[in-house]
Amino acid sequence: MRKLQRFLAGLGFSVGVALAAQADGRADHQALVAAQARLLAETLDAPKNFDLVFRYVQVSEALGDYEAAISALERVLAFAPHLSRANFELATLYFRLGSYDNAVHYFKAAGAAPDLPVQLRARLTAYLPEAEKQLQPMRWAGFLQTGIGYQSNVAALPDTGFLSLFGHNAPQGSNVPQQSDGEVFGLAKISNIYDLENQRGDRIETGFIGYGTGQFSLSQFDLGYVEANIGPRLALDPANWPGVTIKPYVVGNLSWIGGTSYLNSGGAGVTLGFDTARDWSVEPDIEWRHLSVNNPGHYQITALGDGDYISVSADGIYRFTELMSVDVRPIYARASAVNPWQSFNQGGFQVSFHEEFAPPFPWMPLQWTVMPYFSALWDAFDAPDPAVNPYVRRCDFAYYGGVMLDMPITANFGLSGMMQYARTNSNLPNFSNDDLTVLFGPTARF
Repeated sequence: MRKLQRFLAGLGFSVGVALAAQADGRADHQALVAAQARLLAETLDAPKNFDLVFRYVQVSEALGDYEAAISALERVLAFAPHLSRANFELATLYFRLGSYDNAVHYFKAAGAAPDLPVQLRARLTAYLPEAEKQLQPMRWAGFLQTGIGYQSNVAALPDTGFLSLFGHNAPQGSNVPQQSDGEVFGLAKISNIYDLENQRGDRIETGFIGYGTGQFSLSQFDLGYVEANIGPRLALDPANWPGVTIKPYVVGNLSWIGGTSYLNSGGAGVTLGFDTARDWSVEPDIEWRHLSVNNPGHYQITALGDGDYISVSADGIYRFTELMSVDVRPIYARASAVNPWQSFNQGGFQVSFHEEFAPPFPWMPLQWTVMPYFSALWDAFDAPDPAVNPYVRRCDFAYYGGVMLDMPITANFGLSGMMQYARTNSNLPNFSNDDLTVLFGPTARF
């Protein structure tokens, strides 16, 4: 209980910081609007007072008024075309707006200036290659991590002390207690975008994720998971509906537990993208998969069985500022398995806060990110499982919450850590359990 209390206290603090910053941002908005109007008048009266212009640019960026900031910086460059700070700030703004050709031009102009501050040159070494990559028709991106971890309940065994078998609750016994273990892990996320260069913005998107663990003691619970998807993202009507896209795709995965095949799936889906505003975007999605499940025998009973799985979700992002956003994803799913006691309806949601902040040393080129998150899922099964309790249909309520910290050290290498607590409550004792997970290790980006 103490480990849960300490964890929840830390998670609550992180969420509180994000919400407090959000509230402060709303309170300051009116003051920023007034300051922007005042500074604009002052810069027009004194166009060569560059310090005054940069204050105006800073306020405009805080308001998300990038066009105003760009206009002010272009006026500065009309008087001082080689001013490194103005070129760098202008490049950064064009980068945020997705105008990568302009971003490359001004990044190079800033880099050619001998007086570019060290901290800005460090950021330039990260952003210029990324802007140049965005101009290529074939673009790869990757995130790799390895490290060590800990789980308090590796096998997800029940914590009630009892098992329900054929309708009778029996003591679980000392031979199957919850067991904690350390692990080494590896994570790879790789994506590719192939731009069709047809003036509509159509492209082909490919994604891959792989994850694996090696337990220190309980090798029968070593985990392996790979998943891949591919599909075209097409603009529906760029002239009338800019930012609205559709993406049909195919998807599949393989997984192993203890070296034995566990869950494999294949299917297809379609996603609609509504990226029509600067401060929000929405992506509804519907996906079907056929599941093939093999119980390796390390779990007493698996909730999944061969059959079909259909999910409907919507991923919505709202950006309070350039550095702070919230991601909310409601979901509904239907699993139709061969056995009715493995068929169920599922509903729930996921929510996460993203906040970027300056790293502790000015020579570090990228922002650090803290992400507290929470998820809740409800499962209602179609029929009782006769091997568990022939009179009780299983109903679960599962939730998990955690916090992630991403700490880039250079443009390509850094550190990342995660702490998560997961809890499942069930009306059958077999499925009530909890688990505390901690992961930490170095990262690489390309």
